[in-house]
Amino acid sequence: MTNYRPMALALLCGLGCTVLLSAGVSRLERDKVSLAFMQRAHARLFVLQQGVGNALAGLNSVNQLFASHQEVTRTEFRLFTRPILERAPYVQGISHLRLISHAERAALEAELAAVIPGTALTEMRDGRPVPAGERASYRVIDFIEPLAGNEAALGLDTAWPALDGGARQQSYDTGLPTAGKLVPLAQGPEPRLGVVVSMPVYRFGAEPADPAARRAALEGETAMVMRPGPMIEKIYAAAGVRASMGLNLKVYASPTQDPQALVFEAQLPPPAQATLPRWLYRGEPARMEQPFDVAGKTWLMTASQPDAVYVSDHLASLFTLALGALVSVLGAAYVHTLASRNRDVQRRVDQRTAELKDVNRAMRLRERAIESNVNAIIITDGPPGYAMAYVNPAFERLTGYSSAELVGRSTRLLARDDLDQPGVSELVAAAREQREGHAVLRHYRKDGTMFWNDVYVSPVRDEHGEVTHFVSFMHDITAIKAYETELHHQSTHDALTGLPNRVLLLDRLRQTITHSERKGHALWVVSIDLDRFKFTNSRLGHKGGDRLLQAVAERLQLALRPVDTVARIGGDEFALMLLPEQGALSPRADQVQRVLDCLAAPLLIDGQELFFTCSAGIAVYPADSADPGVLMERADIAMYRAKEMGGNNYQFYTPAMNEQLGERMLIEGALRTALERRELVLHYQPQVDTASGRIVGMEALVRWQHPELGMVAPNRFIPLAEETGLILPVGAWVLRTACAQLMAWRAGGAVDGARDALRIAVNVSARQMAEPDFVQSVADVLAETGLPPACLELELTESQVMNDVEHAIAVMHEVKKLGVLLAIDDFGTGYSSLAHLKRFEIDVLKIDQTFVRDLTVDPDDAAIVTTIIALAANLKLDVISEGVETLEQMAFLRQHGCRQMQGYYFSRPVPAAAFEAVLAENEAHAAAQGRSVADRAAGQAI
Repeated sequence: MTNYRPMALALLCGLGCTVLLSAGVSRLERDKVSLAFMQRAHARLFVLQQGVGNALAGLNSVNQLFASHQEVTRTEFRLFTRPILERAPYVQGISHLRLISHAERAALEAELAAVIPGTALTEMRDGRPVPAGERASYRVIDFIEPLAGNEAALGLDTAWPALDGGARQQSYDTGLPTAGKLVPLAQGPEPRLGVVVSMPVYRFGAEPADPAARRAALEGETAMVMRPGPMIEKIYAAAGVRASMGLNLKVYASPTQDPQALVFEAQLPPPAQATLPRWLYRGEPARMEQPFDVAGKTWLMTASQPDAVYVSDHLASLFTLALGALVSVLGAAYVHTLASRNRDVQRRVDQRTAELKDVNRAMRLRERAIESNVNAIIITDGPPGYAMAYVNPAFERLTGYSSAELVGRSTRLLARDDLDQPGVSELVAAAREQREGHAVLRHYRKDGTMFWNDVYVSPVRDEHGEVTHFVSFMHDITAIKAYETELHHQSTHDALTGLPNRVLLLDRLRQTITHSERKGHALWVVSIDLDRFKFTNSRLGHKGGDRLLQAVAERLQLALRPVDTVARIGGDEFALMLLPEQGALSPRADQVQRVLDCLAAPLLIDGQELFFTCSAGIAVYPADSADPGVLMERADIAMYRAKEMGGNNYQFYTPAMNEQLGERMLIEGALRTALERRELVLHYQPQVDTASGRIVGMEALVRWQHPELGMVAPNRFIPLAEETGLILPVGAWVLRTACAQLMAWRAGGAVDGARDALRIAVNVSARQMAEPDFVQSVADVLAETGLPPACLELELTESQVMNDVEHAIAVMHEVKKLGVLLAIDDFGTGYSSLAHLKRFEIDVLKIDQTFVRDLTVDPDDAAIVTTIIALAANLKLDVISEGVETLEQMAFLRQHGCRQMQGYYFSRPVPAAAFEAVLAENEAHAAAQGRSVADRAAGQAI
């Protein structure tokens, strides 16, 4: 018996709860049925009120018709009321009643007879219309619509007998529609009971303000006849509502349940569905009594709930009762089963408890090991969520997140929006394939800082081999990655300027050539080398030279577009990769010229204003080669060609340049031994004073007589000598040899000392001026040769002076202290300003032959030459014109004040022996001319 006690107790408790729950559900069902009843009842009341209101609104519209028109015709009345009657089919009729006197009766009857022949004034007696008796006044229906079915009402005197109970007088006084009592009607089917709603019509234009004024202005009324029963049925039918659905409905045309005033009744039909005994569900059926207003008259609607109790309304309580009983029985059986299994469970619990103690000890050991690990460890759930289930303290320290912030969230939190990484795809694939994975990822700490994370992922499987979790080991390798990045940057970028180096440029060239091949457009490789950089670097020192190279790198970057590439190859050599502009198939030459112009602008380094130029060579893909290395080699060849042409220009690579490069290398090798082999010689070109015709000086010009190459032109080896530094020993030899030669000519001249005033002009390169001992070397040559300083003229080109203005001024000042003359050669071809010219301690301006060549035919050249001559005169400088080749040129120059000239018109540059003859011939010619002048003067004296 003890074993069945829990089962019995469970059964009793279950049945008791079932009864209570069923009772509660039953109460809710009754409330629901009552609420549904009240909703249906109120819905029918609302529909009825709305339908009556619509009819009254139509009556009010008809009244407004008469109030707004002085006279309304029957046609207007019919057309106006037609839509109202269509919207309210339950209205018996809408009429207009006119107040007339007995004197007007005959005229009205004649008018009505015109509508319906034989019509005369009638009145209601014993429920039927009869001819109206004679009275002082009548209230006659003269308009009624619809006329069909209402013919009996046309001409009816409604003033007698008075059955409205004073409703009309109330309407006359207020001007509002008022409903009367139920009255017998003269028209319509049986039973002829209806309600008349009337509304006064006042005289047109009158605006009565009080009851007395309203009665005085009264002319008639508009009325609406409604048969309540059919009206209510039609209202519900029009609204799609069944009057008796779920309730018994009655409508009284009075405020009380007066049987005489009952106008509508709808009884619920006998139940067609299953019912329950009434005693099972106690309680009175719900009822509703609701008065409502009909044109100032109070009507009453009553509704009652049927007495029957339907099964469909109480399914929930019945189901609750049955289910509760069943659950109670099953629960009792289950309790009995649990009680019988309790002893077995207790035994197993004791056994498992001992096992769990052993497992817990092992788990705590593993947990301490994970917590103490210096590497970040996380454990994530298996698919589909892969949410973090555990993080160790090392992971919290690494990321800045706490465990509470991470558990339950995806590991994508660490990557944020940076998911476009190869490592992410690798780990996703490893998780999908349930295998081990390894990746290096960019992860982000809580504060937003990025770190490189070396991640190893392994699946964790249960006893069935199914993957339930993943364990990840992480290590911060940010420092290692930064070191790798720095090493890679150093291997691909120039340390001084930060520009890409040759390695990175070649890589970009390979990629761009592949892209250009697909697109079908060209690209240019441009090799750029600074002109006279060694000279500038020796002046500035290594640190200043480094700053100069950095400034050049910045200008190159500014001169190029972001899609182009600028790289430093080494020393003062840079390389560009130029792409076509938008819509073009090839780069344009003005892109290169823009770079050259940008570099040619003045530059301030360490307080010194520098002017320098560059030479550029261009190799074109695919015309010249498709190999990046070959393109760079050929761009270098073209660049060397630009240097040979004087620098400050660019040249495109041509196959002929390979031969020129070989010749250049041959000339460079031979030039290094030319001085030792005495292959260099000086030629001299006279400078003539055209006023006297005497040679006043000469310019020493170096020539190279090579045993195999023959006479090498200066433009073929002088730029090479400047580039290689050989210009220093060559220049020193030219200066010493020229001074010594002039001293020899002075010694071999006539006794009268005519050659003592001769001066010799020697060109000085920028590299020579940059040497710290340049001034001292000039002084040593003068002392060694004995040449008076005033007989030596050093020619400096305008461009080399402007390259470093302050240094040039300092050197000029020291040279002038020696008494040596200074000349600016090729004046007008550079970019010196008048401000600088004023500071230069010079004696002579030499007009470049490019202006002299066409001055007789080109007005611009003529204007430049005359301006230079005038400028020299104003600055009290001598001026010499170079390149004079014709008599017309000489005459033009003499006419504009230039006396000293040199050029082929007077003599080509000739060796020293030949120049001795030219000099002797000039002296003889001058002496003869002098004797002729003396003879003419003596003859004139005689």
